[in-house]
Amino acid sequence: MELLNGWKEIADHLHLTVRTAQRWERLGLPVRRVSDSSGSPVVGIPDELELWARTRVMKSDRAVLEANKMIAAECAELRGSHSRTRRRTRRLLNRINSLAMEQATLLRSIRSNLVSPVTKGGASGNGEKAPATRR
Repeated sequence: MELLNGWKEIADHLHLTVRTAQRWERLGLPVRRVSDSSGSPVVGIPDELELWARTRVMKSDRAVLEANKMIAAECAELRGSHSRTRRRTRRLLNRINSLAMEQATLLRSIRSNLVSPVTKGGASGNGEKAPATRR
């Protein structure tokens, strides 16, 4: 069984910096210390380290997954809202067109029912009403 001795070998094996490998120890990277003190040398088994690196889900990964779920839910809600708004807009435009046609019909009706003033042909012949005469 091969052992990786020290942070440098462990970091090189995982293609990390030494500092990142040390931070990952706090996240559960399976390294073993020679003694119980935090400053003692570390060793690691390559198969264990690779398995851990492949299967771990970092907090940031979980946060991204959670954010993606929320975004997907919001997108679905917005798509539904957008569809409802488009249908309502279509109905309102149809109603506006219907009212415009009704208005045009009513205006034609009003114009045809207007009575022009009765005019008498006076001396001037300009269509003005003739003054009333007394006897």
